[in-house]
Amino acid sequence: MPPDTPADTEIQSATPPAPGLRRSPLALLAAAAIGVVFGDIGTSPLYALRECFGPHSGLQHESLQVMGVLSIIFWSLVIVIGAKYAALILRADNRGEGGIMALLALTPTRAEGGVFGLWKPLLCIGLLGTALLYADGVITPAISVMSAFEGLQEKSPALEPWVLPLTVATLLGLFALQRLGTSKISAFFSPIMVLWFLTIAVLGIIAIVRHPQVLEAINPVWIARIARAEPWDTFVVLGSVMLCITGGEALYADLGHFGRRPISLSWYGFVMPALLLNYFGQGALILTDMSATANPFYRMVPEWGLIPMVALAVTATAIASQSIITGMFSLTHQAVLMGILPRLKVIYTSSHGGHIFVPTVNLLVATGAILLVVIFKSSSNLAEAYGLAVATDMACTTLLFAAVMRRHRGWRLWLLIPFLAFFLPIDLLFLGANVLKIPSGGWLTLGMGATIFIVMMTWMRGRRVLAERFHRQTLAFDHLINSLDAHPVPRVSGTAVFLTPMTAGVPPTLLHHLKHNKVLHEQVVIMSMIPAQVPVVPESEQLEVWRERIGFWRVHARHGFNQPVDVPRLLRQARALGLQASEGTTTYYLGRTITTPRGNSGMPRIQKRLFCAMAQASANNPLYFSIPPGRMVELGIQIDL
Repeated sequence: MPPDTPADTEIQSATPPAPGLRRSPLALLAAAAIGVVFGDIGTSPLYALRECFGPHSGLQHESLQVMGVLSIIFWSLVIVIGAKYAALILRADNRGEGGIMALLALTPTRAEGGVFGLWKPLLCIGLLGTALLYADGVITPAISVMSAFEGLQEKSPALEPWVLPLTVATLLGLFALQRLGTSKISAFFSPIMVLWFLTIAVLGIIAIVRHPQVLEAINPVWIARIARAEPWDTFVVLGSVMLCITGGEALYADLGHFGRRPISLSWYGFVMPALLLNYFGQGALILTDMSATANPFYRMVPEWGLIPMVALAVTATAIASQSIITGMFSLTHQAVLMGILPRLKVIYTSSHGGHIFVPTVNLLVATGAILLVVIFKSSSNLAEAYGLAVATDMACTTLLFAAVMRRHRGWRLWLLIPFLAFFLPIDLLFLGANVLKIPSGGWLTLGMGATIFIVMMTWMRGRRVLAERFHRQTLAFDHLINSLDAHPVPRVSGTAVFLTPMTAGVPPTLLHHLKHNKVLHEQVVIMSMIPAQVPVVPESEQLEVWRERIGFWRVHARHGFNQPVDVPRLLRQARALGLQASEGTTTYYLGRTITTPRGNSGMPRIQKRLFCAMAQASANNPLYFSIPPGRMVELGIQIDL
């Protein structure tokens, strides 16, 4: 990892983000949100209710149990998604941005700020939620696309062997298209998802009309009845009910793209009614035909409409998967800029800041999703691994939200305690029910989440050790000036820009350059790259420029965790503030740290080796910070951890 690099990221395109959809009318924003925000939760009816009565569930198909499960689903959507996320969590925005990274950035408690300044339990909660979001991002495309193709079995059992290869082929195509970006095809997402929600709503209405008594399940008394009759089986079935609210975290993650009001409007006014109508329609069908539990969603579809419905379902699940994948890209970009993950290659696929492509993440998620399809072979088997990540993430979000509202929104205990007392037990109930899935598939989720958590903790700990080492080696600027006055060195024409994360002192790259080359440029600029705990730093607040003495300048450049780091652009802005530098004669100096596990930093040896491997991989990217390769010089420094 280069020691004097700003926030460890690489941007292949320096095009600044253009104004997004946020300026569009409310109705248009709400319609656009339907295609992006609700894809995951919108395709849950394909498998959620089926799993509640599947072979892994202890429930039978009796009237009490069907009505009880429907009542649990209804109130889960109303309370967890409608009340907690849409009404409350969406209010915890970080300058308009949402998601667990934005929430984590709102919780610094020590003067140094940044992720290193977080109270350790909050940091661990945030990183755990982030790690499990990655696990969820691997599972969601696999289970969604596979469940859509399983509708072919309802047309003819002879088509069953085609489900697996068609699923793999669709996923391969979906991940292969990521490099092209989604800006050209995203305009079609909303109309297709609107059609999807209208279709599942109509199917539900038709089934409800045949058995309208199913609407009585709205009464929460049914939950009390089933819990009293079969308490253990009711608790166990919560692990399957969880499937109907997976994707709820997308409401918060996409807050920055659409805003709170459009997301809430589309949820309350369109998406939630469509979902409830479909779930109640499936329940009505089960009450009249108990064999429908094998696949109640497709059993509602007339035989003549099965193939078109499968096609629509595959398209909808592909859109849902697309939203999850791009969400993983955005999450990674934020984590890299916050110093939680190593520098990864980030490619902007359009002029809009939200359209990015992260090749490493795309490859890893694609490999994981396809392996899951091949290993588990059916969406029912894969459902056993699904839900645990979402349940844990929702509990983490509840705790972080409470901390943020206490610190930044002034919530007093009389508000905070009722919030936690109401929502946290619900989260823990879902989490406990999903813990029961660990032997039958949840182990996979835990394994993926634990691996990512260890990677993030290792990277952060290693960076902190390096920062402490470089801080001890940092020379005060006055000492450098006194040394140059006593022993002058030749000055050559041009400008040298030394990038550093430190805000004071002389960066090691400058000392390294002076030691080996014994010469300095006429203009020496020490540019400190400072990551801010906000999504975007306004241009007027990005730079501070002052002259240390003749020929020496210091620049403090701040950037948010949703901003590309474009150093040449920042230098042009600095010239407008008085910096004397010509772009054509500027050379940029960056440090490349070669880490070895031979030191005595206190890190376990296996953790040292992991950090060294990540540091080496992150340092091998050919472009840094939009700096032209021909104007960049790297200076290597070895550090023993």
